[in-house]
Amino acid sequence: MVFFLTILLVVAVQIFFEWWLMAVVCYFVAAILGKTAWGVFFSAFFGVFFVWATKAFWADLQNEQILSGRIAELFGLSAGSEWLFAIIAIIGGIIGAFAAISGYYTKRIFIKTKPTSIISR
Repeated sequence: MVFFLTILLVVAVQIFFEWWLMAVVCYFVAAILGKTAWGVFFSAFFGVFFVWATKAFWADLQNEQILSGRIAELFGLSAGSEWLFAIIAIIGGIIGAFAAISGYYTKRIFIKTKPTSIISR
């Protein structure tokens, strides 16, 4: 649920607003719906990874690989390299994952859990 909602909201936010608001989306989705730390981390990472890789590939197709070729030359990659899409997607995924984990742990500050055993009172 967190994965699909993250993808849906990140796509919607990316259409109308700046790129960095996807971190805010990941934060709030994880704070509201997150159940485990690893779950929200990987859901946000792969959700943003998928959106950013798709968006970069689509933008690259629209401008006939001119910009990606120049950026690949700048970084010393081969022209038209798929590594450029992977680097872009990993950077976005890391930003989204850390925002989500921050949202999850912010929620955990305010939610008190019951002790799991009698000894831990």
